[in-house]
Amino acid sequence: MTTKKIDITGKVCPYCVLAVQKELPAMRTSDELVVICDHPSAATTSIPQFAEENGMAVSSRKIESGLWEIVLTKK
Repeated sequence: MTTKKIDITGKVCPYCVLAVQKELPAMRTSDELVVICDHPSAATTSIPQFAEENGMAVSSRKIESGLWEIVLTKK
């Protein structure tokens, strides 16, 4: 299992989802992508929805005011 971290703070959709999409081809089963994001709708809706539609497990948590950590795991 490999874990990769990307920081997309300061970015807005659709860039947020495109940044996640760009990482998918290199991921193997059980690999994790940790996304740090400060765009509320991307962190709570767009990225989790995109990930689930593409067969990934999603775990999201607010790590401080206005900042989320989203962990995507390829199934």
